[in-house]
Amino acid sequence: MVRTLLNNDVVFFCPSVDPSAYAKYGTTMVASGASHASDYVNKLKRQNIHSTGTAHFLSINSHDTQAHPELANAFALDIEQKPIPVPWIHHEATSYFGCVNNPAFRAYGRSKVCEAMASGPQGLHIDEYLGSAYAAVSDCGCFCPHCIHGFAQYLSKLNNPDLLSLAKADTFDGFEYLAFVKTITTNTPQYISLLPTIPLHDEFIDFQLQCATANALSMAALAADIVDSAVTLSATISIPSPEYLPIVPHLSYCVSNIDHEPQNMPKGLLQTVKAYRFAEALQKPLAATATPENWAFINSHNADNLACVWIALANACGQVFMAPNRILCSAIDNGPHWFCGSAATFAPLYQFIKNHGGLLNDFKAVGPLSVPLAAPTSFDTTHKRQTFTDAINATPISPIMATDTVWVFPRMKSDGAIAIHIVNLAFDLRANRNIPAVNVEVHLPNSLFKRDFSGATVHSCNSEPYKIQVTNNENTCTFVLPEVKLWDIVTFEYWA
Repeated sequence: MVRTLLNNDVVFFCPSVDPSAYAKYGTTMVASGASHASDYVNKLKRQNIHSTGTAHFLSINSHDTQAHPELANAFALDIEQKPIPVPWIHHEATSYFGCVNNPAFRAYGRSKVCEAMASGPQGLHIDEYLGSAYAAVSDCGCFCPHCIHGFAQYLSKLNNPDLLSLAKADTFDGFEYLAFVKTITTNTPQYISLLPTIPLHDEFIDFQLQCATANALSMAALAADIVDSAVTLSATISIPSPEYLPIVPHLSYCVSNIDHEPQNMPKGLLQTVKAYRFAEALQKPLAATATPENWAFINSHNADNLACVWIALANACGQVFMAPNRILCSAIDNGPHWFCGSAATFAPLYQFIKNHGGLLNDFKAVGPLSVPLAAPTSFDTTHKRQTFTDAINATPISPIMATDTVWVFPRMKSDGAIAIHIVNLAFDLRANRNIPAVNVEVHLPNSLFKRDFSGATVHSCNSEPYKIQVTNNENTCTFVLPEVKLWDIVTFEYWA
């Protein structure tokens, strides 16, 4: 049985420089971190920590290109048959997308999986699983011979006469999409500008995304063969970018960088909440962290306690926030490239999370953040992805707010158990601390639970649980929290 990601899992994004941190935090999983020595993986296993090997399917490093001449022709190509550069990688030598449909690049990917899994980790994490499919989404290609041949086969299997009409063809056998597109335009900038009018473009995107997904799944099968056991499969996805979604139904859990807009507290966190709602609708667990730019903000302001707000918010939205033990961040004024959080700051919060699975696991949002029931659960076509996105965006979403800075997140299990998360977002950046909220009145509509309550218990980090009273009237249940420092979880013991 392959493990899944639980809401009370304590996940490190990558291996800790200090191995003693695992025990301090109560770590249960290391989500990524390339390949490791067998003794390291075995030490994690002895601590009941789930480890993963990481492989990348985006580009080919210059050293490997020089060592393996066959990779020189494995790049993704634009309409002009030029290699497509990866826009966010800035090295002395330009990095180009590798084509996931090119046999040489697929072999290269298999070699990386073999390296990542050689030490026997229990899962495979794929970073940038889209590979050249990202180039297709960003409107450049790939138009290499392998993609053109594969696309013709894909169109033939669709067996759709309307598509034949669009292609002005009698059959898709031997159909040359590149030649077809070149009857409309012959250069990349014009191709990009004309995309809305180019026939079969949606189908071309679907083909490329499905190929990237199939490539990733073949690598997961290889990983399982190497360790001779079922493995977890995770992938880095961008939320809420729909092009990353096709692989999601096949994952054990997702990994994503979520923007928290720390320069715009607390309003910026509305977008964070919406991203977490998007993730919950995917019906796969999410191991989240902030963006490198967000961590750079914390580094430059010496505001590590702000990350505690982010941790609480993720859990209130039903997601896992990876421990900020060692997280990549963007350099500011030649500052550090990593944020290395202190166990003194974060370990107590993660120990609280680990020890309170009963308050966190298997709950779903109710109220304004509940997810639509009719949203698609597979994402292999443009139509499905658009339908999903439309369903998520159909209603303007905002959490219940006790005050402008105290947000309320009701969650409920299928057996009727209820947990109300109260998160205090008031933060003094200069002092690097939360500003406690006192006498916080919380009003919840009875329509959320369809029952009355006569008492509740408040659970929070660094304090013992305590009882509070609940008042019910015809439409609302109300309770008052004497003080909310960071994050409280309110449970109801019994009801009338």
